[in-house]
Amino acid sequence: MRIAISLLLLALVAAPLFAEEAAPLLTGAETHALAQEISGEVAKRNLEQIARHHRMRASDGFRAAADAIATELRRYGLDEVELLRFPADGAIFYGTQRSRPSWNVELAELWELREGGDLRMASWDEMPMRLAQDSESAEVMAAELVDVGTGTAESDYAGKDVRGKIVLAGAQPGLVAPLAVAKHGAAGILSYAQNQRTAWWGEDENLVRWGHLDTFAGTPTFAFMLSLKEARALRQRLAAGESVRLRASVRAAKAAGHYEVLTAVIRGTSADEIVYSCHLDHPRPGANDNASGCAAILEVARTLSKLIGEGKLRRPARSIRFVWPPEIEGTMALLTGRPDLTARMKAAIHLDMVGGGPETKAIFHVTRGPASLPSFIYDLGQEIGRWVNEQTARFAMTGSAPYPLNAPTGGKEALQAAFPDLTIGSDHQIYSEGSFRVPAIYLNDWPDRYIHTTGDQAANIDPTKMQRAAFIAAASGWVLASFGPDEVAPMISILRRGALRRAAESHRAPFSAEYERRLVDSIGAFAAPSDAERRAAATFLSSLERLSGGGPRPAAPAQRGEGAIVYRRNPQLPGPMSVFGYDYLEAHYGAERAAGLELLRIIGGRRGSGADYAYEALNLVDGMRTVGKIRDRLSAVYGAVPLGAVAEYLRALEEIGVVRR
Repeated sequence: MRIAISLLLLALVAAPLFAEEAAPLLTGAETHALAQEISGEVAKRNLEQIARHHRMRASDGFRAAADAIATELRRYGLDEVELLRFPADGAIFYGTQRSRPSWNVELAELWELREGGDLRMASWDEMPMRLAQDSESAEVMAAELVDVGTGTAESDYAGKDVRGKIVLAGAQPGLVAPLAVAKHGAAGILSYAQNQRTAWWGEDENLVRWGHLDTFAGTPTFAFMLSLKEARALRQRLAAGESVRLRASVRAAKAAGHYEVLTAVIRGTSADEIVYSCHLDHPRPGANDNASGCAAILEVARTLSKLIGEGKLRRPARSIRFVWPPEIEGTMALLTGRPDLTARMKAAIHLDMVGGGPETKAIFHVTRGPASLPSFIYDLGQEIGRWVNEQTARFAMTGSAPYPLNAPTGGKEALQAAFPDLTIGSDHQIYSEGSFRVPAIYLNDWPDRYIHTTGDQAANIDPTKMQRAAFIAAASGWVLASFGPDEVAPMISILRRGALRRAAESHRAPFSAEYERRLVDSIGAFAAPSDAERRAAATFLSSLERLSGGGPRPAAPAQRGEGAIVYRRNPQLPGPMSVFGYDYLEAHYGAERAAGLELLRIIGGRRGSGADYAYEALNLVDGMRTVGKIRDRLSAVYGAVPLGAVAEYLRALEEIGVVRR
């Protein structure tokens, strides 16, 4: 049966591969206008300007980068260019996000004290990433360096006196500080923490990784970041019995400030809005992460504003808003602090790392939103991504294509975008969270060998990649902003092709006709399908369900005990449990108790891990579903989930007031 579905899929999907040159749901004129106007060169030039700034949340550097973008937005003719400000002092909450105060640095230097002349090891002015985020002021005139290995276990300190000294540790400073500083009295930390674990983990010994201290730690301290090469040399000297003495000067402080969210609008003919999102904050240079996303949506803004002004595109039915916030925490502040704007949002397109060239080893993704929030926009974004794959592959193979989307100084290889299901870790998960329910398309690179390191340079950004990412974003957003009755039938056709793919891949996850029906239903938020279109879609999905081996399911047994409990969200605590720099569950339930929850301890499930299960479980709380039905929906997406694990997790959320019976 699966072979039959696969053959049907090939017949319906592969046959029109080159039959239609216009991008999905765009006219030929719209496709041509967007493809000709979007410039990877302009996007990279703006990226280079953004990447000059050390743009941490609520800091002077962030403001400087936002001001630079605002200048371009005004020049491009956008409306309502403004910097929204939300207080951030460490006490105010935006839903489940505890605001983090501003952090600014005046000076930071690290010196090794040597006979015959001291050696400067680190300087804020030279390389801001050398100083771990949220370090605080300190003057250490002369301190011995002590190697504590990883630095996160009590055994790392056995037989070592670190009081008043500086420790050399392999873990992130925020993980080292509770033992090294708070318990054992170290004066500060040198960390050589390596990058995220990918195939390239630890290979480049010259990279310095972005370091973090806990914003809310009770014991202030500082930390400098070293490369693996530097750390190995120090460890060898210490192991040989040599004394290494250091001097550290840090003038830095956290203080009450404001989250700043730059926003601008292209006005449509209604109050509804399509939102383009990125995150502006990151240590310098932060080129792919995430000056690339910021510059890409700026290029979309320039392109759409210019084409509408020239009459090549009509004014859309829905306004188009662009936002540049601090990652996750700024989006939480925006969506909770400006409910008037949130109420207008029909969909979001989020870009986080979209410009990585070959040197970064990046794979580009057009990612679906959560299964708990079915929306046709996911299939739309992925269909446009497939169209770009086809056009750029034809160009790479033959040197000719109607729309090669190739920048003059960029690469010529095919895009080869991947089309995964939900991955969390950026602002899209906030828009799609069950409290806000704004479906989001997520464009991103992963892996990236240079993420969160000094290697994330503008030199590694490919303007062709930027151009293609901006095209996918612009085309998707333009269709959504203009979507009307004429787009319903072709969108249902796209959903049919998507349903065939998902049915053909039902060995990965059970085919869910209910999910597919909800995708069709979601079109109604933009333009209502006719009765005939609904009947045709329902007939098709019923047939596909039978072909996939699903068919009518027996009635579920009556829910009893903990499976029969129904929860609803506390409207005063919107947002997921894990936000940015703060975990609401750990803070209120206790870190040890939270770590023991069975749902969070799932590792390597069929399609996700404990964090994915927990995110979706909370999303599915709606005041109508029982715990048992929530478990059933999770199992349909991720594989079998124990009822007790779901019930235990929701009881924990009930205890801390996030949900109520």
